[in-house]
Amino acid sequence: MSPLPSRKKSEAPRAYARGIFKASAKPAEAPYSAPSESHSSPSFRTGYSAKAGKREGIIFCLLLASLLLHGSVLSQPKPSAVEDSHLFKEGETLFARGEVEKALWRFKQLVTEHPRSPLLNESRFRMAICYSHLKRHKEAVQVLNGLLSTSPPPPRMVQLFTLLGDNYLDLKDRINALLWYGKGILVPGQPHDELKKKVRSLIDTLDTEEELSQVELTYRGAYAGGYAKLRLAQMAKKLGYDSVARKMLSELEKEYPGMDYSVQAKEVSESFPLPPKSKYRVGVVLPLSGIYKSFGEKALDGIRLAVKEKESKGKIPLISLIIRDSKGSASEAEKAVEELAKGEKVISIIGPLLSITVDRASQKAQQLKVPLLSLSQKDPSLGKGEFIFQNSLTPVDQIQGLVAFAIKDLELRTFAVFYPNSPYGFHFKNLFNQEIVRMGGRVLGTVVYQEEQTDFRQEIKGFFKVETIQRQAGTKKKEEEFKQGLSVDGLFIPDTHDRVGTILSQCAYFDIKGTTFLGTNAWNGSGLFSADAKAIEGAIFVDAFSKEDSRSKNFVDEFQKEYKRPPETLEAICYDGARFLQEILLSKSPSTTSELKEEFRKFHPFKGVSGLKGFREDGKANRTLSIFRVKNGQIELFSQ
Repeated sequence: MSPLPSRKKSEAPRAYARGIFKASAKPAEAPYSAPSESHSSPSFRTGYSAKAGKREGIIFCLLLASLLLHGSVLSQPKPSAVEDSHLFKEGETLFARGEVEKALWRFKQLVTEHPRSPLLNESRFRMAICYSHLKRHKEAVQVLNGLLSTSPPPPRMVQLFTLLGDNYLDLKDRINALLWYGKGILVPGQPHDELKKKVRSLIDTLDTEEELSQVELTYRGAYAGGYAKLRLAQMAKKLGYDSVARKMLSELEKEYPGMDYSVQAKEVSESFPLPPKSKYRVGVVLPLSGIYKSFGEKALDGIRLAVKEKESKGKIPLISLIIRDSKGSASEAEKAVEELAKGEKVISIIGPLLSITVDRASQKAQQLKVPLLSLSQKDPSLGKGEFIFQNSLTPVDQIQGLVAFAIKDLELRTFAVFYPNSPYGFHFKNLFNQEIVRMGGRVLGTVVYQEEQTDFRQEIKGFFKVETIQRQAGTKKKEEEFKQGLSVDGLFIPDTHDRVGTILSQCAYFDIKGTTFLGTNAWNGSGLFSADAKAIEGAIFVDAFSKEDSRSKNFVDEFQKEYKRPPETLEAICYDGARFLQEILLSKSPSTTSELKEEFRKFHPFKGVSGLKGFREDGKANRTLSIFRVKNGQIELFSQ
């Protein structure tokens, strides 16, 4: 179908002006017309040249002024309202007929020729729609992004976000499509059902754990993140990983309350078989929300694995866990202990984990006479409490084990400390210095650095009195050579494995020799190997657990199978604590919390993967720590 005829620009104003000029031409002819033969007498010409000439001159001036005035007005084009609205209507008509390319041309013409038109943004919006229909998605995205800066009202904002999502989806960019759909869902006071449907449909096309995990991580806390977590839970359930699925559904309920996919989540939850009533109820208090959530989840994984291992199909479970979230708050931890002891009638409580929560939780447990197995490294302030037990790798235990090995086994005598300016670094530095002196060694100096520091050259050169040796001309050695003016037998660095790796690399650069590097269990991580292999060779650290230890193989394999990741020291300690409690409940069958408390302090032939043997009279863990060494780029058990 041929396009509607369109008038050339300014054609109407010109015709309008020509008509006015033609109508006003006749009255102006008289003063300029040549005289007729009947008036050719000299007397007429003489009279005309005097008064009549003067009068006609005045009339001529007035008419000329009038023509100039009206001419200037008439020469102005008519306002653009008629023409831009005409183009807009033509564009809409053409689009309705399916002639999208021609409709796009009309809207582009309006935008180009009438930049101040009230229809400008409407035309740009329709241009974006046309581009979308024509599969010119990048051009559509460009126009839509430009419209976002015009502060559109909420209904149009939702339309823009929806179109952006649609175009990115057609561009095979699903992450950005979800981004724009999600922004549309966040616009208040507008219907969101269609956008939510688009999000669900898009995520339903993802069929791998990696893709769903990426969406869940990228949009955590948003509608898309929750639905991706639901899909992950469904996938885990289908593959038989019920514990993983339960954990995800529990998180989903807490993190995404009121979402419209809660019905689907409930259906998955109800598909799990109901556990039979257990013989004992055990409380768990951990930070399962807030900034320490990841630590609480790791601890819970270790506890759950220990409980699951003792479950047998067709038999009544020995233990059921009653879990409470401390939220990283002392008051919440205390409240949880009271609720578990009074309301749930638990036989024992595992937790809390954080130092800031242990005092009030311990006081409440002692008051209510329920055994509490603390996972915190901090000693409870109440002193010796007969119902309080401490299952953790304490700083004192680490320092005593590390220093004893360094002085007795390695025969080191002089030491130094590089430590971060943090409570952790300061506490370990003081404990190390005190223990070295107590064991007969000498600390020649300490150096403090900032927590986020990455360049330690000044500290290394200053302490070890490093001097630069001038390189001789013609030698093929490295550009700079160094001479070490001070040496110590051992350098203790109480910091995380990633930063320690950086420090040791820089020590190697300055040729620091004759020093054994010593560390805490915080060294037990992959970041240690970011250093040059030679730099960390022979480094020593203390820990309670290593997944490379052959004695922990069964635990490591079962944990990997259950949670799809390897365990770390925290999980191993929590696993041992839960297993120790289970062994007592299974073998001794205590009927009261007081009976259980007494059994905790008795000798039991227990061998934990984290070195746990039992608990002493003061409630502290009786644990054998291990010394680990870096050898040939691997962490190996050196001594136990």
